[in-house]
Amino acid sequence: MTESRWRRMLGDLLSGAAREEVVSGRAGLAVEEPVPARSGTTTCNVSLPSIDEPLHFNATISFEARWGGNAPAPPSLHDIAWTGIVHRAEEISRLRALTAAERLRAELNAALLAWRGVGGTDVYARGQCSSVEADADLAAAVAEREKAQCQQAVLSWRSHERWHQEERMRSLLLDPLRATASWFLDNQDKPEHVVEVARTFRELRVVLAPEERADSAGQLLDDLLGSTDEAVRFRVVSKLRNAFVQYDREDLAARLDEIQVRSTGA
Repeated sequence: MTESRWRRMLGDLLSGAAREEVVSGRAGLAVEEPVPARSGTTTCNVSLPSIDEPLHFNATISFEARWGGNAPAPPSLHDIAWTGIVHRAEEISRLRALTAAERLRAELNAALLAWRGVGGTDVYARGQCSSVEADADLAAAVAEREKAQCQQAVLSWRSHERWHQEERMRSLLLDPLRATASWFLDNQDKPEHVVEVARTFRELRVVLAPEERADSAGQLLDDLLGSTDEAVRFRVVSKLRNAFVQYDREDLAARLDEIQVRSTGA
């Protein structure tokens, strides 16, 4: 064998050893994944909380564990890895209602795909979710609740819009100039009717203007008692009765008691 052939063979052997060191991580290069040992795949069933804390999903999750420490892997490797997987799954499931079981399955697969360390240990875990199910009756009840909430939101929005329309109409009816301008904006082809419309709005303002009344202490007290909750109302009435008694007006205190009896239906 010639010297040049020996040199080529030696070069091939050296380059192969270098490649092996790079692959195994012994060449000093950064290794993204933890070093072996690596466990097989384990499949478990787990109950995951939903956004409604008493209600739970039933999920089937497969996971792998890897040990990244220098010492031998501990016997509890699987338990530690499973704890990390469940914790990661619960972070996602708590954001979803029972009606989103299939969406949760996809999100769990995205969240569990990568290797991730568990707490402060040298255990790494990753997983895959094959199914997420929810009790059919409970899921139907949640769906009905969501439907009712949507309907309530629509009704609330319509009521709010109605209130704004009423307030705008009231403001217009009490301001003949604005009301006339608003009418004319929609009827610019009828300028001959502007004077008649303006006169009508002026007459409406006289009819619809709120009555003015002079405030009195009694009226202010009536407003207070009519616009507060039961606890505040009871406190105000108690203080008022004590004031009547303090100034020797037991007759007023008795009348106040009669009013309270009639208002409560006792």
